[in-house]
This record gives sequence, C-alpha cells and structure tokens, in this order.
Amino acid sequence: MKVLLHPLYSELNAGVGKCLLGCKEICQADKLKPPEGYTCPLSSHQAKTYAAVVQGEADIIFNKSATGDGKSLGASLPGLLNPSFRIMSQYPTIELVEDQTQQQKHYHEVFGLDASQRVDRLFGAELSRRVKQAEKSNKFQELLLAIQQKPFLLTNPDIFHYITHFQYRDAAYGHDLLPLALAEWPDLWVFDEFHIFGQHQEAAVLNSITLIRRTQENQSRPRRFLFTSATPKSDFIEQLRQTGFRVEAVEGVYADKNIPGYSQLLELPLSELPLIFQPNENSPGYRQILQPVELEFVELKETDTLSWLTEMASRIQEILDAEAKGRGLIIVNSVAKAGTIARQLQKLLPGVIVREISGRIDRQERLQTQTQLKDSHQPVLVVGTSAVDVGVDFKIHLLIFESSDSATIVQRLGRLGRHSGFSAYKAFLLIPSHTPWVMARLLEKLTPSMERGELIDAIAYAFDPPKEFHQYSQRWGALQAQGMLARMSQENAKVSQQVRDRMTEDLQRVYRQNLESARKQWFALQYNDVGKAIQNELLRFRGGSTLQAAVWENHRFYTYDLLRVLPYALVEVTDRETFLQAASQSSHGEEEFPDDYIKVYLRVQSWVNERFHLSLHCNRKSSELKCGELSLVDKLSLIGHPQSEAIACLKQKKILAFLVPVRKDSPTSHWEVSKTLNLSPLFGLYRLTDASEETYACAFNQDALLLAALGGKLKKFYSTRFESSIF
Repeated sequence: MKVLLHPLYSELNAGVGKCLLGCKEICQADKLKPPEGYTCPLSSHQAKTYAAVVQGEADIIFNKSATGDGKSLGASLPGLLNPSFRIMSQYPTIELVEDQTQQQKHYHEVFGLDASQRVDRLFGAELSRRVKQAEKSNKFQELLLAIQQKPFLLTNPDIFHYITHFQYRDAAYGHDLLPLALAEWPDLWVFDEFHIFGQHQEAAVLNSITLIRRTQENQSRPRRFLFTSATPKSDFIEQLRQTGFRVEAVEGVYADKNIPGYSQLLELPLSELPLIFQPNENSPGYRQILQPVELEFVELKETDTLSWLTEMASRIQEILDAEAKGRGLIIVNSVAKAGTIARQLQKLLPGVIVREISGRIDRQERLQTQTQLKDSHQPVLVVGTSAVDVGVDFKIHLLIFESSDSATIVQRLGRLGRHSGFSAYKAFLLIPSHTPWVMARLLEKLTPSMERGELIDAIAYAFDPPKEFHQYSQRWGALQAQGMLARMSQENAKVSQQVRDRMTEDLQRVYRQNLESARKQWFALQYNDVGKAIQNELLRFRGGSTLQAAVWENHRFYTYDLLRVLPYALVEVTDRETFLQAASQSSHGEEEFPDDYIKVYLRVQSWVNERFHLSLHCNRKSSELKCGELSLVDKLSLIGHPQSEAIACLKQKKILAFLVPVRKDSPTSHWEVSKTLNLSPLFGLYRLTDASEETYACAFNQDALLLAALGGKLKKFYSTRFESSIF
C-alpha cells in the first residue's frame, strides 16, 4: 500500500507589533534571518511557547508541534533572549544530548552569546570522567557544580530522576542538598521527546516535579516545566492536571485544504513548491518544513527485515543513484541487527558508503559518519537504531524503518523530508508478520493522498498508541511514590514532614491506592527477595525490562539486551573485574555498568551472518513455577546457541519475571498475549519452556511489573491450565 504525503507548511509568527515576544519596533529574534518580506523568523508555536514560559500562568506547557518544526528553538528562546534565565534540558539519548549541545553553540553564536561560559552537558560517562579527573571528588559534588555553574545544562532524565530520588549522597553534606539545589536552580525544566518513555517513567517524573513544586511553593520566582513532543500521551497530561498542575498545550498551525490556494499548491511539481506560502496579503505566511513523501507500507510475510533488504538491494541502489548525492537512513529495533544489516549491505551496494549509528558506535565514529553525510560525493546509507530516532537531523531522501508503537513511527517518519534539494522522497515502513492485524486496520484508513494529520490518526488507529498502562499507575504508582518518600523521610532538613504531607495530598488525587497503605506495603516488601526485586525496579528510571549484558567489542564497551546480541554473535563470557579493567583503558567508568543491572559480561568474538534461533528454557518443573504473579526465575538456559558458555550464562541468575501459560502446540502462541494487550512490538515478551515441557509468555523486570498490572486481562490464558493464584 502506497500513500503520497502532502508537504507540511507551518504558520509564521505575526511579527513586530503583534508579536507574543513583545517586539514593538525591532524583532528580538531577527538574528535568525526572517524570510524575505517578513519581520520575524519564528513559527507561531515558537512564539507561543516563549509567551507561555515567560508570561503565562501554566505550570506545565506541552509543545505539540510537528516533528521538524523547531520545538528545541522554542524551548531555548527564553534563555537566549534573557541571559539570566536558567534552563535544564533533558534528552532521552546521549546522541541527542551531544547533538543539541552543538545546536546550542550555534544558537549562542547567532545571538552573540558565549556558549563556553553558558552551556554544559552531562550524562553518565561524562560524569564518570569528571569524577576521575578531579581530585577527591564524587558524583554528588560534580553534579552540584554542574547544576549551579552555567545557565544551560543539557542532560538526561535518568540523572534528574536519581537526584530527586536522593540516590546521590555525600557524607560531608546533607543528603537533601543536591535535590534542593536542582529544585532551586532552573527557571525551566525541559523534557524533550518524552513520549518515548512509558508509564513507569511518567510516574517517576510526576513524583519528581511534585517534589520540586512543594519545596519551592513559597518562592516568588515561577518554576515551569516544558514537554516537547509531537505525540504526547493524553493520560499523562490528565494525571498532571489531577495532581493540581496548571497545564497548557501549544500546537503548531499548519496549512491544509481549508486554506484558499492550498489545494492548487499541492498540484505543483516538487521543484516548484514555494518555501513560503501566503494565501492572501491579509493572512499569515506559512513556511515549508517537510517535503512531500511517498510512503509504502510493507508487510513482512514469511520474511524478516534482513532478508527483505537483501532482496531490495538493487532497488535501494537505484533510489540512491537517482540523486547527485544519494542519502538514505535505515532504522531497526536492535543494535545487533543494525550491525548485521550494515555489513550485508556494504557487500551488496557497490559504490555506496554504508555506516552504522547505534549504541555500540562511539562519538568519534558518529562524527565521521555525519561528515560523510555532509560532504561525500558518493551515496551514503546509514543503518541506525533508536540512537537516531529522536531529534538528530539527517539530510536524506530515502527512509526505511521497522515499526514499533505509533508515536515512534510518527517520530521516525519525521526524519524524512526536512531538507529540500532532492528530486523525490521515499519511505518504507516494515510491519512484522506477527502483527497481521496492523495492515488490516491500516487499509481501513489509508487513502492514496493524505495530510500528515490524517496519516497520524490512521497510524494511531492501526498500531494503537503504545499501551498507556493506566493500570500500571494504579497498581504501582503509589508504591513508586512511596519509594521516593521513604528516602526523603531519612532526611531532616528542608525536605520536611510538611513537604511530604503536601506531596502525599497531590499524589493521592492520581493514585487509587491509599498512600498510607502503600507506605506500609513498601516497607513490607523488604522482607522477601521478590519484594526487594520489586523495590529495585520501582526506584530505577528506565528499569531493567530486558536481560542486560555488558558487551566488550574490540575498543567498544556498552550495555544491551542479551537476547538481541546472542542471536547474532559468537562470544566469550567474562567476569566483571576483567571487563571493567578493559573498559577503563577506553575511558569508561565503573558507574556505566551497574552490577545489579547487568546479568552477564560478554566479549564479542565475531558477528555471524546467519541468525541463531534461540529459545529460553527453565530447568524447573511446572509445579515449581508461579504463573500470574511476580516471582524470581532461575536455572535459565539459552537453547540454540552453539557455545555452551553462552547457553548457560544465565543459569546462576535470579530474575524478576511474570509468566503467562500459552499453548505449546504453536511456536508463536506467546504473541497472543501481545495481541490481547496491544503491546508494542518492542515490549520484552519472550517464549519460555520449562522442564515439564510446558510453555509460557514471559516478561522480565520492569516489563514484568507492567504485565502484572494488566493481569486481569489475561484470565483466558489460564482457563485450560492451572488457575493463577491472583484470580
């Protein structure tokens, strides 16, 4: 099924005299070079965001403008126009932190500001480097310095979470000093691309910003929170309102068929599309932000992504060769798969530079790839993972990407068509064979020619938004809050009983469970191993949904899902001490590889071209396993790998899990659980067989918590087997 997506035109700000920035005679943002004939270079949503942050009444602002329409600039304007305004921006990936740091340097140069004195960036590896470089320092002290030194701090929500949950400590200081410094320092906290996170992270952020509000409520200086996402989740916005936050949404305004002249504009060939479209002299102008795109939906029947790409190699070559500087991007859902595809396509595409960008590729290699994308006269094809999903800008005309949830699909599609200069823009969306209902739903909604908004609605209908897990917040949200409050109760400074009481009042409006009852339950969890494992998951930010491995690959050191690495690699299982010693030689700190999070340490010997088909096996009888409730599973093996030490690498581990019995007569029966719950294709659901040859759908760690919250919808899976103790 092919769809022609219309170009996207965004409404320009009204400009001097009518500007929400307060510009009366001179445009404050004119250094960004307004389009010819206009006084302001900003889109209307950027000016509205500035006004909401600086002049508005809302505590929390959501900028919902389209991908590619400059949400990051809108978030930065208050600090660029007022040098004393302080912003803490949080990005979901290190790649995006680095990318936005470079963008901030550009903005500061344009506005005549010294970025070296005003912009800092911080994430786990950089924090470890600073601790190692400084004399007699620690993470607590380095974070305190970073928070207080420069007005622009770019970091990730993990560090924000651990600070507000009192995870960083220094015996020489009060443990509340760091959270209070974070609460007092910024004027604005920005959460970029927050839609990629789930309900667990939403609950964690809700708890954190409630803490900030209640510790700062008697201060005259307003504190605001800005979430930038084209696809925010309505459930999360409603929870914020229930907690008592005043919430405002800012949306982009886009040209559509209701505007005079727009339909005629769509009939023009690509080369004749105007950069600025103005219906008449009395109406606002619209700036083109996305080119028209031909989007093809591909259902992978009886094949997989690698096989499909192999078959399509000649077509990919043809598309790239059709442009003077062919540029393409392939996005897949696995680091190991990205490496395998990159190696395969490099063999199949003569004359094309094929490069990989993923969690295993260091910053220097990524910079080399970006240089080749910019300067090479040869066609360049990048194979990437979620490392390129959000924010990072690519000048491409070909996009091939695997499906996931609806928000991520919209985000990935937004990578294409941001830049003019190509003769055509082509996208392929690959839909896996185990989700056949998706294509059927798409066919109900798709038409040959569509507006972007219409396509977004069709994708949401077909894929379902990533499962909101409202039940998660009701099952675990109150306990998650109590984990934070329990750590706060150990302090006896400014974070007083009064603050905790006010926070409890706020959060009780959201969570069905009585928070006093949750407090007792939280402390009861510490008396058994399963309870302790639950506590650990609730206190993490991203959690441990997958079985994480620490991977040593030549000079590269990273963490990744064990079950996505081993199908593509021959490995040596090593110990933590040997791994860390080698990692330290490449400037990786111990903090990057927390032992309680990592299940196994691997050294990659070689990657393989033919995938190993692995299956999980538990060497316990059915009578020893618990279904329909959280439990610790051990004696696990990875059947199907040629190396005995890889097969047995999990045998001694105890892992928090949730098991759902499924039919053993079908090798894909565990996907019925995914279909029943409308889970994202990226949800960590695995097939497991026990010593009695019974089979289960299995989720680990944080994903196990999510399945437990949805247990009421899984009753049918127990009807032909033994009844779960929770039903």
